[in-house]
Amino acid sequence: MKKNFIVIGLGRFGAKIAKTLTQMGCDVLAIDKDSDCVTAISKDVSHCFIADATKTDVLRDLDAQSCEHAVVAIGNNLQATILTVVNLKNLGVPNITVRVDEPSHKEVLELIGANDVIIPEEESAVSLANSIISDSILDYYQITDEFAIMKLSVSEKFKARTLIDLNVRNNFDVNIVGMLNDKNEFYIPKGTDIIESGNIVYVVGKKPKIRKFEHFLNS
Repeated sequence: MKKNFIVIGLGRFGAKIAKTLTQMGCDVLAIDKDSDCVTAISKDVSHCFIADATKTDVLRDLDAQSCEHAVVAIGNNLQATILTVVNLKNLGVPNITVRVDEPSHKEVLELIGANDVIIPEEESAVSLANSIISDSILDYYQITDEFAIMKLSVSEKFKARTLIDLNVRNNFDVNIVGMLNDKNEFYIPKGTDIIESGNIVYVVGKKPKIRKFEHFLNS
């Protein structure tokens, strides 16, 4: 099932997040007070609005409370960021990721309920979008526009089997390049090694192919 997101603040970072999530097939609500920012992204993200997220009624009218994850990327306006996070918490949005420019702001935002506070560069927006789209994607490393390495957790429902049995390369067109054992030690697996629930695997390939394999591990 699709995840739905609200992205608040459409500067370079917020716009990149919103576009990347949209390209990955997510439902995205993107808002900003600046009409130019909203216009600039409107051709890439379907649901864009000029709106002030510091006002609870505005967020409620946009149905922000139905979103599973909010990304607040207002930037250096700490007051607006704090008010927006408080509003999202009051509306019951379960996951809130906040972008800030100053390390000193991190603790304040965590205290008022932000689940994750980051101080990113623009290029990390793509990585963040991939990591929040699924609970089983633990980390993401972009290689090119097409290819990536993803760190994936394996669902408790997954039936244990060997790499030979899975035949990942032929069945999913991806490669498992590493795994973590129960001591959190990295190793390169052999064909006879077993993937089972609770494992963590590193997978390389084209991004849609990895997403298909991630769904298989967690369906």
